[in-house]
Amino acid sequence: LDFLVDAYRIDRRELVPGDKHLNMEDLRHLPNPNQSVRPIKKPQPMKLTCLDERESIFRYVEKKDLLLHYPSFDHFIHFLYEAVHEPTVREIMVTQYRVAENSTVINTLIAAAQNGKKVTVFVELKARFDEENNLATAEMMKAAGINIIFSIPGLKVHAKVALVLRRDKEGRKLTSYAYISTGNFNEKTATLYADCGLFTCRKEIVNDLYNLFRTLQGKEDPKFTTLLVARFNLIPELNRLIDREIALADQGKPARIILKMNALQDPAMIDRLYEASQAGVEIDLIVRGICCLIPEQSYSRNIRVTRIVDSFLEHARIWYFGNGGNPKVFMGSPDWMRRNLYRRIEAVTPILDPDLRASLIEMLNIQLADNQKACWVDDNLRNIFKKRAPG
Repeated sequence: LDFLVDAYRIDRRELVPGDKHLNMEDLRHLPNPNQSVRPIKKPQPMKLTCLDERESIFRYVEKKDLLLHYPSFDHFIHFLYEAVHEPTVREIMVTQYRVAENSTVINTLIAAAQNGKKVTVFVELKARFDEENNLATAEMMKAAGINIIFSIPGLKVHAKVALVLRRDKEGRKLTSYAYISTGNFNEKTATLYADCGLFTCRKEIVNDLYNLFRTLQGKEDPKFTTLLVARFNLIPELNRLIDREIALADQGKPARIILKMNALQDPAMIDRLYEASQAGVEIDLIVRGICCLIPEQSYSRNIRVTRIVDSFLEHARIWYFGNGGNPKVFMGSPDWMRRNLYRRIEAVTPILDPDLRASLIEMLNIQLADNQKACWVDDNLRNIFKKRAPG
């Protein structure tokens, strides 16, 4: 503080003491101190060519899974609008971790409740910096007749999921829709973050997501056959996937892991990656933020760490396991941090549609090939721009 006061000739009477935690979001609202540096003009989000505003997302997803790449949130809002007005929709279930102020998502859910739909929203009151907004929106939704489930003590629900359930007039089940995302239901941050979201009608995923919501309500024994859910089957399945790649390497066959996430910190999972590296598994990590794995060591000689920081915040979590030439690809809400893997409810879905799986694999390969914004992370955890790296 003394250095800043001296360097910028600040009058100490102008200083305002802050709270313990600094919200970096506030920096965005400060004026630009250097007018010669122009803000970067970001490209406008593109609409999916397979959809237009008149086309039903419901009808499309009944035929084929649909993958969204943010920043392009309009299609999710379109999906909610369709749920509000579709007569066969009986119930909408959503998790709320971070939502925008004056949120279109919340307003649409309120409209659904007023239109006779049963709406259930799990509100996480422990979302840091968003506690006040979440409480206010929860009270507003409750007043509109929405069923609100509040935080579980000692546990955060960080999953970003939505479920739309349909029945006919006789009460018979119709095709329902699941949405699993790497990003929050926040139309403002959705213009700044690079995320992915999956729409699907696959019964195994719809049923698992319904079980997850019932588990959050304390009504279901947690059993998941397809989704990977932290605190239930996520860690065992990750270990099984890593074991499979180690077994392939031991047999002299190609073994490959690519992991994209915001942060890698959990010691147990880092040790598993070291073990896989020592067995000969080729591993590429794309980690934007905290990375506690140390590359370029004897025990990590087959691990490379890439970091990409650009005008959109890299926020997607996507995992690839080679699986002997039949790749398995997953996307969802958790980073590999202790808090995500052991102290939160997180949801991860496999990408079962071959075209969408190939699309995500292509995205991972493009990011690994980037030599403009991408950095290597070296053994001292320094960022070395790839375009300047020797060789």
